[in-house]
Amino acid sequence: MKQIIGLILFFLSSMVQGKLLLYSDGVFIGCLDCIATVRDSVCNTDGRYGNPSDPKSIWNPNGLYGSPLSSKSPWSGSSSGPMMTDENGTVFGWFQINPQGGYTNSEKLNDLYQGMNGDLAKIRDAFCQD
Repeated sequence: MKQIIGLILFFLSSMVQGKLLLYSDGVFIGCLDCIATVRDSVCNTDGRYGNPSDPKSIWNPNGLYGSPLSSKSPWSGSSSGPMMTDENGTVFGWFQINPQGGYTNSEKLNDLYQGMNGDLAKIRDAFCQD
């Protein structure tokens, strides 16, 4: 499991200069590769985007951006989950578990999702480990 997470983060960091940001329909939903102490990080449980209770968190299974039933969520299997951009607006694909969406690591993300039985708390802990 650590190898899958390591590969995902390696490929993400090698693609982007600066921050990798998530947007859904123009709505900012967090910084994907920021460390957990950064306010906007999806790994900051004290911040809006890393808090599993917040409506704008990809870790909220009942929220628009975290529910597996919402096409705005990376966990839905939709081919149009949250868009990944850098700070200049360059698009790097869609952060989601469906390989048809153009994100090269969707299959690895799906393996993580399936391996954790869709438990977003466990996925978050694995994804955000230091």
